[in-house]
Amino acid sequence: MHRNKFLLAFATATLMSAATPAAAQIQIQTLNNVVGTANGTVFPSTTATGAPLLTAFRYFFIDSDHHIRKIAAVPLPQQSAVEVAFADENGDDRYSYGVAHQWVDPTGITQHSLHGGCAGRCSVQLFTRPPGNFEFVLTGFRVTFENGDHHLDELGITESGGVLTTVYKDENGDDPFTYDVGYAWVPTTRLAAVDEVGGLVHAKGSVVRDAIQGDKVIRGFFVDNSATGGQGKDNHIRDLGVSTGQFNIFVNYGDDNPADSADWRYRVKYAVLR
Repeated sequence: MHRNKFLLAFATATLMSAATPAAAQIQIQTLNNVVGTANGTVFPSTTATGAPLLTAFRYFFIDSDHHIRKIAAVPLPQQSAVEVAFADENGDDRYSYGVAHQWVDPTGITQHSLHGGCAGRCSVQLFTRPPGNFEFVLTGFRVTFENGDHHLDELGITESGGVLTTVYKDENGDDPFTYDVGYAWVPTTRLAAVDEVGGLVHAKGSVVRDAIQGDKVIRGFFVDNSATGGQGKDNHIRDLGVSTGQFNIFVNYGDDNPADSADWRYRVKYAVLR
């Protein structure tokens, strides 16, 4: 895929989620996305203010597929920037990126971050949920293999019943990684709907799913290579991301030639802002 086509596709998906006048009357809401090309870790600037709720992230290696070490989409409000990374061990491969947030009025929203590490899969009880009716929403994330770069089998960050599960692994899942997850507890009165999409994809690197209309934020996600494809359960990675549109959710997960890769499963939990 050509860089310009990547950026156009990302911009089309995210700009379709711009706040409507009706929504703006209820709360301050600004869609802000950073797009570009980079090597390693970069910090594109943003001038948005408020509480950042993750709307989209997507990365695409320009030359070919690669092992992966670090992936990041982290808002840094105090630095007026967003940390972006999609890199193997030496971090010298060019990639296109797009990361988008809905910056909303922070009234009633509590924001937190969690740092940890393990091998393969980490599950941690969250004790930060305020009393009352709130939903977990991602604000950003960073995952890094500690012992070099690897194939990718599964990547996921999900919350259920107050337990946060972060998965980042190749097939055998024995490589240590560290994670940083930013999240917010958003009052249900600020949300018009809460839903999720999921399924199985065969021999292609992307899927588009219909979703409830409106400006969406990501509550959690995972992508996972399946055992039914022809190339095993892990692969190099070229294209990775979750993007929300006004009527759809786009999921990308593929190597250089998705037609010869394993099947993969996906799940995206999302909420529609009121």
